[in-house]
Amino acid sequence: MEFLRSLAEYLEPNEEFDIQTAGFTKCRFPVLAKRYVVRDGEVLHADLSSPDLIDE
Repeated sequence: MEFLRSLAEYLEPNEEFDIQTAGFTKCRFPVLAKRYVVRDGEVLHADLSSPDLIDE
C-alpha cells in the first residue's frame, strides 16, 4: 500500500488510478479478487470476492 500512496502525488487533481486483480490456484481455491483505487491522496481497497463496499 505504501507504493500506491507514493503514486498518489503524481496524479492530477480529479484523476484516479484503479487496479483490479483476480486469480486462483489450480482451481482448488475460490477466486481471489481485489481492487485498489488511488484517489485524492487516499488508497481505497475492496475484496471483490464479497459484496462489501470499498473502504480505506
